[in-house]
Formats: sequence, C-alpha cells, structure tokens
Amino acid sequence: MSSPLQTVKSVHGDKAQLVEKLLPLMDRLPEETEDAFKERVQRISNAKLLRLWTRFEAVKRDFGTREALVDKIVELEKADGDRRRKLLDLPTGRLLDLHGSLARRA
Repeated sequence: MSSPLQTVKSVHGDKAQLVEKLLPLMDRLPEETEDAFKERVQRISNAKLLRLWTRFEAVKRDFGTREALVDKIVELEKADGDRRRKLLDLPTGRLLDLHGSLARRA
C-alpha cells in the first residue's frame, strides 16, 4: 500500500496539481478571497485531498452533477422543493451518504 504522498504524485503529478483540480469543485466561504481559499486548500493533508477527489469523482461518474445527486435524493425521499433547497446546502459527502442509505432502503 502506498502512502498518500506517493498516490498524489503517481496519479496527479504533485499536490499543487491536485489542488488546482479540486478548487473549482469545492465551495468557498462567502467572505474568503480566492487566494485565501487556495492557500487554505493547499494546507489540507494529502489523504484528505485524495478523499475529496474520490468523492467528487464518484458524484461525476454516478450522477453527472451535484444537482443530479440532489434530485435523485429528492426522488427517493419523495420530498418537495423546500427539502431540495436544504439538500443543496449540505456537503457532498453527506449527500453521498444520504443517497446510499436511501438507496439501500428502497
């Protein structure tokens, strides 16, 4: 088993390239500047960056977009528009977990 650093280097080249791939996929705090956001993401551990990348790839592969994932959850819950708006505020990881549990129940 390779270390997170080795995985980042072999798959993405280096940490900076992985960070550049993740920046457009991640949500920035409203009061945070673009440079501060990039600096904050660069301080995240390699293991967490790899988990985030895996999570975003799963959403892209299985649903296409984050909104499509939310639509699928709303469909499984038989929920309304208010619930959809609340789901859009949740982190991607929580949405994937919620979809997984709803899909197992269905």
